[in-house]
Amino acid sequence: MSLPLALAPLEASRTYQLTTTSFVRMNEAEEQNIYHTTARQTLLERKPNNTYRLALEVLSFKAENPTFFNNLATDLNQVSNSLIIQTDVYGRLERIENKDEMLQTWQRLKSEIVEKYQKQCPPAFFEAFERNLRLENVFEKTLRNKGLHGLLLAGLYGYGYVPDAPVKGTRVLEQFINNIDLPLRTTTTIAPTPNPTQLSIAVEGSLHQSALREDDLRRLFRTMADNPVLKVSLTATSQERYDLDAATGWVRQAEQRLQAEVPGIYQNAVHHRLETVV
Repeated sequence: MSLPLALAPLEASRTYQLTTTSFVRMNEAEEQNIYHTTARQTLLERKPNNTYRLALEVLSFKAENPTFFNNLATDLNQVSNSLIIQTDVYGRLERIENKDEMLQTWQRLKSEIVEKYQKQCPPAFFEAFERNLRLENVFEKTLRNKGLHGLLLAGLYGYGYVPDAPVKGTRVLEQFINNIDLPLRTTTTIAPTPNPTQLSIAVEGSLHQSALREDDLRRLFRTMADNPVLKVSLTATSQERYDLDAATGWVRQAEQRLQAEVPGIYQNAVHHRLETVV
């Protein structure tokens, strides 16, 4: 394909099933879980500058091994389960357009949620949550390049893909470890497929070492371990594959694997698999 990949037609929608397997280890503490999400994406507008306006609705979410934090996140995520998203020319999340509706939903749910978790969460926690809803481009950081939003808004559009011509780029997973971002270098190529109606795209990622805030990362882990001379060396890799409808640009199925590790201290491995339901 030599023409730039674009998403069409208007008002089209698809429903997806996302399965996420997550494993996180910090020192001796481990947590592993599997999450199931059903979501619907609708193309509302393709603007003259080739950016997109999309509706993204989370229809259901379930954790196989629910924890306190899963339950809290599920309750808070009611605020962001129905989003109107403005993308850049590559189809990446640029901003959320229905913040007023999100705030109205939060005001409606606030007293019930605060009362439910008042023994575990101080008022300052919910004040910060509301503040992040109001501030420009803060809530977006929690979604950009992550999970469902990272798969459906992966930045695949606007390129004219041709064999043997990889597309080099960068990606940042904001606030990946506390307030530390995870920067990646990416290489995007066309993957072989026997189906002429399908465009398969592979993305390989590796740690963008020069963009990593190493001093902040080192300080964070040394504080957490209470060890001022702790050796901290982060490695990170990712592998992704997207199968798209070659004519319309819609995602048919997708898969992402991400592994980040500080040997002996920290490990974060996540696997996302997205399938079209209808």
